[in-house]
Amino acid sequence: MRKTTSLRSIISLALVIALLASVGVFAQAEAPEFALLESAQDAPVLSVREIAKQCRTSVVAIETETTVTYNDYGNDFYNPFGGMFGFPGYGYGYDYPGSRQREYTQTGAGSGIILSEDGYILTNNHVISGADKITVYVMPDDPDGEEVTYEATLVGTSESNDTAVLKIDATGLNAAVFGDSDQLEIGEPAVAIGNPMGKVHGSVTAGIISATEQELTIDDVTISAIQTDAAINPGNSGGALFDEHGAVIGLVYAKSSSVSIEGIGYAIPVNSIKELVSGIINDPASVQAQTLGSQIMLGITIMDVTEELSKRYSMPIGVYISEVSSMSAAERAGLTRGDIIVEFDGQPVTNADSLNAIKAQQTPGESVSMKIDRNGQELTLSIIIPQPTAVETE
Repeated sequence: MRKTTSLRSIISLALVIALLASVGVFAQAEAPEFALLESAQDAPVLSVREIAKQCRTSVVAIETETTVTYNDYGNDFYNPFGGMFGFPGYGYGYDYPGSRQREYTQTGAGSGIILSEDGYILTNNHVISGADKITVYVMPDDPDGEEVTYEATLVGTSESNDTAVLKIDATGLNAAVFGDSDQLEIGEPAVAIGNPMGKVHGSVTAGIISATEQELTIDDVTISAIQTDAAINPGNSGGALFDEHGAVIGLVYAKSSSVSIEGIGYAIPVNSIKELVSGIINDPASVQAQTLGSQIMLGITIMDVTEELSKRYSMPIGVYISEVSSMSAAERAGLTRGDIIVEFDGQPVTNADSLNAIKAQQTPGESVSMKIDRNGQELTLSIIIPQPTAVETE
């Protein structure tokens, strides 16, 4: 009798273990993929005050740190950044041999949108591109509480859509809900929340939808962007543009580099990136392979010559070459450290983005003319467009 009872116990235990194992496998197989929270069709219309109260904690502030290497030629020698940012040495228009490499940390600021309560965050690729460290500041639910700081990791990006997804180790966050950007009408209310100038976390501005299909070029891709007169400034990039229901209808791109007047800001319609964002989280390797592709590399390291730098150092607006790679297309074309590219293929170059956009239009193997400023003298050079180089994914 004891043997029979013992045998039954063993069989019962085996059945339980098998059942639990099968349930575990089933649960794993049926685990739901990430999906954005969608706004209800009957969502109520909210005031700006209500949107701010409900949505501010769904937007985060982002700070980045990037290590920049430069050549220090000593107090009496050439330095590509001489006189800029407090660096010693001669600057634009001088060239001396013998250098020492030094480093400094460049900081940047932007915004992000909380996608899930467990810490997925949406932002612009240009906000975090090249960063060595990404810090996220989450606002407290209690107005009298303190922000919580997290170090973020990069999940995946799409350069062509200027979209990136981060992850922080958090729970219980206030995830944003997403609306339908295809249903927007000119004149309806719009509220932007972000981190303007990197100083005002959770700043709220309000306006209207000014246009729904404005052409905006992000690197070499042109999209139909949302235009708004809600105040948007550097640091707002990666933040949210909300509709009157408190739903995200745009990923703020800040101002176009070609627009210097007030009252014009842009956002990427969320309908154009919803599938991409979900794909980055559910299958980042696949999305990276599809979106990054390859790039034309001229073999130069550059920095923007902004209006401020132009006035301060009597330099033309363009891109300043701080380094030319050996055996590169740029070296073969005769470009040297200290040159400023002001025109490429007959099109003006105002910053790195504009140069990259023009490069993307070129055909490998063709000769393209470019105008440069060298020590105050304008020269025209020709460069052979090299074959694209594959871009490594994260």
